Amino acid sequence: MSAIPIRPAEPADAPRLREIALAAYAKYVDRIGLEPGPMGADYEEAIESGEVWVAMADDVVAGYAVTRHPGDEGVLLENLAVAPDHQGRGIARALIAQVETRAMARGAAYVELFTHEAMTENRRLYARLGFEETGYLIEDGYRRVLMKKTL
Repeated sequence: MSAIPIRPAEPADAPRLREIALAAYAKYVDRIGLEPGPMGADYEEAIESGEVWVAMADDVVAGYAVTRHPGDEGVLLENLAVAPDHQGRGIARALIAQVETRAMARGAAYVELFTHEAMTENRRLYARLGFEETGYLIEDGYRRVLMKKTL
């Protein structure tokens, strides 16, 4: 497999990120009974205030990762999505590797994330990549699973 090009997101990418989120998270609406948060996220704001990475495939943005840096010790992987027609090509893995590399460069000790308990595919992927479930909470009607990977 060739390397997947990843670059910082630009303001012009925001509509494509929203499009990917709507497509990638649509299958979970019935499963969890709510629209997943990323479907209504403000991608312009995320690009302006966070660290957002986009993965390219076939000359289009095929996936993205949004991170926040709430403290000195860790990085929050706030949102990760891959367009359905690009899934299964290693894009999520490449984006997570980018997040981890950037986190280590900042001196972070870990990357953490949360996902919905019913998003079992995501939980399995994150576990395969070394994330461990560290807690559970209910927030705004979402049954969240907290996961963390020590770097």
